[in-house]
Amino acid sequence: MKKNLMVIIMVFTTLLCFAQNKTFVNEKYELLDQQEQYESIINSIKESDESTFTATDYFYLGLAYFRLENDIEAQKYLKIAIQKAPEFFRPYYYLAGSYYYTNNLSEAINNYQKCIELNKKDSKSYKMLGIIFEKQGDYKTALEYYSQFYKLEKSPEASYSMAYVLYEMKEYKKAKPYVEEYLKNNKDSFSMTNLMILILYSNGDYKNAAIYKEQLRKIWNQSTDEKIKKQAFFIINSFSYDKYEIDVYEKFNQSEDFYYPLTCNVRLNGKVIKTVNLEYDAVTAEFGTPYLLGIDELNPKKHITTNIGFSKYPEFTEFIKYVKLALDNKLDISASSELY
Repeated sequence: MKKNLMVIIMVFTTLLCFAQNKTFVNEKYELLDQQEQYESIINSIKESDESTFTATDYFYLGLAYFRLENDIEAQKYLKIAIQKAPEFFRPYYYLAGSYYYTNNLSEAINNYQKCIELNKKDSKSYKMLGIIFEKQGDYKTALEYYSQFYKLEKSPEASYSMAYVLYEMKEYKKAKPYVEEYLKNNKDSFSMTNLMILILYSNGDYKNAAIYKEQLRKIWNQSTDEKIKKQAFFIINSFSYDKYEIDVYEKFNQSEDFYYPLTCNVRLNGKVIKTVNLEYDAVTAEFGTPYLLGIDELNPKKHITTNIGFSKYPEFTEFIKYVKLALDNKLDISASSELY
């Protein structure tokens, strides 16, 4: 369910919120909510005449519909709760969440900001505002909200948010301490170990990146997470060149007779148009050239082998030099075939 994340994020907002709104808490409905008995909440409230409904009743109706992913009804009742009790914190919070999940981001922002106005220590609203502005590509504003989130919590989750937005801003040196802090608590995090590799490659620190790549391979080998195990490659670098955006990936399993140890997805206007690959070929290895530079054109589908070969695994900078030459069409072709 799309709301599972919001359940985790919002059901336990803060004890302070409950203290501020203690007259609005109905223990019966709280228990039913924890038991996921959302229809029971609705039926119990609607047994009474609506003319007797309080702000609390409207809130729990909105909450129940929110959990059931009926955003139209959820928004209707949460708005009424706010009309009846403008200082009631929780309806704003869930109303913001409902707007977020229906992609009405401007209203989500307004309601999360109202939450902060009512409770300046509400760390989760700062986090959600950071997520929204990051989603919109406004990394500077996202960082401002994430910084408040981190200041209030200093949790691994807050470190994660800070690290990723700073990476997006290309502030690699500033991002690194947050990744290190996160990994102190969870050294087996696949995503954060991968992020550290990206940061180190962006700084040209290939020596230390190799340590984290080894750790990532260990995590991959030992993982029971299907999403992780299905990944054949992990990203190590991203950069722009001319009109292209390039993401460089390294293969986990490097034991086949023929495989791509490194591959670059080349994007033009957001669409992958080709890959430029370091190829390992056991056949050519017998003649002293195990590594070749190849290109897969996606439209029309064609595999090209260039005249560039390496007797040993090339340095990353050397590989990228030839990738750029390939994108400039400055390499000769030794063979081509239809790509299946």
